[in-house]
Amino acid sequence: MLTSGVFGMQGDPELSQIVEQAAKTTDFPFAAVSIVDRSRLWLAVAYGFDPREFPRPNSFCDAAIQVPGFAPLCVSDAWCEPRFKFAPAVIEMNVRAYYAVPLVTSDGFALGTLCLLDQKPRTVDATALGLMTALASSATAAIDRERNAVAHARYAINELSTRIRFAVADEDDAMVELLDEELRKMEAKLQPSWQAQAR
Repeated sequence: MLTSGVFGMQGDPELSQIVEQAAKTTDFPFAAVSIVDRSRLWLAVAYGFDPREFPRPNSFCDAAIQVPGFAPLCVSDAWCEPRFKFAPAVIEMNVRAYYAVPLVTSDGFALGTLCLLDQKPRTVDATALGLMTALASSATAAIDRERNAVAHARYAINELSTRIRFAVADEDDAMVELLDEELRKMEAKLQPSWQAQAR
């Protein structure tokens, strides 16, 4: 399905426990670990509803991984924010409130989010956001372990290669050089033992 580090992690017990803890501690009816690829977002695990896929464009999670500094995205009422009125979760699940913390790997890639959802407007306090940040780190650690390292590296390489192609098309030589350096670092992480697993 996906080539990121969550390949094969649908229903993962550790991620499921993290999501359940996030929902119950904050008293949210829904929570999930979402993973974003080029065209869609995929829920690896979910609490309160069945995991599913959504289109990436206009989605909450796409916006969440683009927040500067990977800060939490806080939407108390999606109906009051024009950019989210047509978000897939709003249309398909009648979601009004959405709070998310990006899942950022040690390589600086936001793979997706740990998110809380509600069908009514609501706010959360700093304590809840702090808990979500800690749980997001735990979720990232679960995704980023050695058993997923090959898939994660491949995902990052694909993303970097795509960004390089755009930079070349834009004739942005400085960006090409920067991305090429990052690509070489990522390829170097594919150790022989990982390459053997990939065959």
